[in-house]
Amino acid sequence: MKDRSNSKQERARSKRSRTHRLRTRALAAMWILLGCVFLGRAVQLQVIERDLWLERARAQYATHVDLPAERGAILDRNGRSLVIAARRFRGYVAVREMTDPDRSIAAIGRILGLSRSEEAKLAAADGGWAVLPRRVSAEDQARLKDAVRRGLHFESLAGRIYPEDVAHNLLGSIRVDGRGRSGLELTLDSLLRGEPGRALTQRDGKGDYHRLPGAAVSPPKRGHDVVLTIDADLQAIAEDALDQAIESSGASGGDLLMVDPKTGDLLAVASRRLDGSLKVPAFTDPFEPGSTLKPFLLSALLTEGLVSLDDSIDVHHGVYKDGRRVIRDVHPYDVLTVAEVVRYSSNVGAVLLAKRLTPDVHYRYLRDFGFGLPTGIEYPAESGGVLRRPQHWSALSQASLAMGYEISVTSLQLVMAYAALANGGRLLRPRLVKEVRSPTGKRAQYRSPQTIRRVLDTSVTDKVTQVLTFVVEGGTGKRAAMSTITVAGKSGTARLLSRDGGYQNRYGASFIAYSPAEDPSLVILAKLEDPQGAYYGGAVAAPISRSALQAALATRGVTISRGTTLPASFRFDWGVDGLGSRRAAPSAGVVFAVHDGSARWEAAEHPKASRWLPDLRGLSIRSAAARLHALGLRAHLEARGRVASQSPVPGSRVTMGSVVLLR
Repeated sequence: MKDRSNSKQERARSKRSRTHRLRTRALAAMWILLGCVFLGRAVQLQVIERDLWLERARAQYATHVDLPAERGAILDRNGRSLVIAARRFRGYVAVREMTDPDRSIAAIGRILGLSRSEEAKLAAADGGWAVLPRRVSAEDQARLKDAVRRGLHFESLAGRIYPEDVAHNLLGSIRVDGRGRSGLELTLDSLLRGEPGRALTQRDGKGDYHRLPGAAVSPPKRGHDVVLTIDADLQAIAEDALDQAIESSGASGGDLLMVDPKTGDLLAVASRRLDGSLKVPAFTDPFEPGSTLKPFLLSALLTEGLVSLDDSIDVHHGVYKDGRRVIRDVHPYDVLTVAEVVRYSSNVGAVLLAKRLTPDVHYRYLRDFGFGLPTGIEYPAESGGVLRRPQHWSALSQASLAMGYEISVTSLQLVMAYAALANGGRLLRPRLVKEVRSPTGKRAQYRSPQTIRRVLDTSVTDKVTQVLTFVVEGGTGKRAAMSTITVAGKSGTARLLSRDGGYQNRYGASFIAYSPAEDPSLVILAKLEDPQGAYYGGAVAAPISRSALQAALATRGVTISRGTTLPASFRFDWGVDGLGSRRAAPSAGVVFAVHDGSARWEAAEHPKASRWLPDLRGLSIRSAAARLHALGLRAHLEARGRVASQSPVPGSRVTMGSVVLLR
């Protein structure tokens, strides 16, 4: 019995031992399996998904921020800065965060030059937050931070500075984010804006971000610089002449363009309307050109061999009935030569001459000169004007076209068409961008002058120029004449269309000239809208062209190449219609000398002309620059608003062509 009992106990122990071993092994296997799971998960997190989780972790305390790129500059043809980058800031005032709001707001007002009412608005801001009424420069931001320790916050904005203070509507503007909004800033945005960089920043417990030491940073790449064909001096001359003309004539706006007829370069674009529009109306607003279209009718007739300049035509004493319409001339004549029809701007003669052309031929020549088509200027918007096809003409259309009606053109189209007359018959594409430079200053692009087509033979343009010279010397454009330099030009006067399509008692006056007539180097278009009082182009617009041409020569902004057509030296004419009537003219004994094809100002008894520099302090920037241009000097502007100082100082003796710094 005892042996049997021991045997049972032994079997029980053996069974418990096996069970224990199984449990131990199962537990060990479970721990091993669990360890493998943890190890596998760790490998997954630390090795396979390492980058993913690192990125998620960083997102909780760090982030990438864009580093804005410096926007490229816009330069004039001589390398002078028209637009450069500047950092600006928008300021926010948190009144409730300030320890002494009255003192802090007073400090803000003192630094920014705020009025009492502006300070009061900041102090009484709803919700305790207010925006500073003007953008803040980097220098003012630093001063504000020193003066106001709490309650003042800033947002960085892109800004631009205009050192020469010219061509604002042409250059355009940028948005708060630094991208182009209008004008050339918009057209050239992809070149100017550059590429932003990136930086890694870390957020602290207060929620403020700090740059991580040693963190990878992708530096921003500065934008390209763009060199325009615009000449800063000529642009200032054009804007000043246009402003004075608008003011003196009571016009509602106007254009003044200067073009190099050999390259198509736009040297100056002054264009504005009193409505304050930011566009360039010379590119976008077409008008009926009136008699300025007559030289193109003459060109077509001469090319087709239908007339010669000496042919006589009966103009019916200035009254002619064409169907149901009566056409009248301002000055009645009985018989005129073809040249005199243009010289005296006879509408009757032009209508009778136009009948010698078929409508298709008449249309073709106008289209070849670029009318009815956009010029392709590098600008966000441009109008192609209106030139209907012959199948849409009425019985009166050809007569209307002969007088410059039933067609609309832009000032840009018209000045480029005259440039074709001036350069021997080549219609050029207007060039506004000369080249693009990389951030290192190397040329990245060069945009060559482009000829669209040859419109006329040189023999024809020579005859047309001869007629246009007669126009200035004794015809409707005689107020643009200068005694020492030949000028070819044509005036135009046309009724302005109202919004409902009818004609009102309002006029547009224009004059286009090129000079020297023998070898033109400059084409000038002057146009005034709705001048009060005298409104004929020859009386209102021609003197503007003359003034602008004189000032352009005085600053030596235009190279005059005349070979032997001028004497070795001659005296420049500053008449009452020129700048001498409103600004200081060159002193007595100063001549504009031409030697071996190059032109310069000289004193009759000295190698270089010189004169005393006037006191310009207190004058507006525009007025001060205009006086310098009239004296044959160049202006470099560092001032804004009015001139505080100048270098050289007033009373200094300076030579013609010297640069005067205005601060």
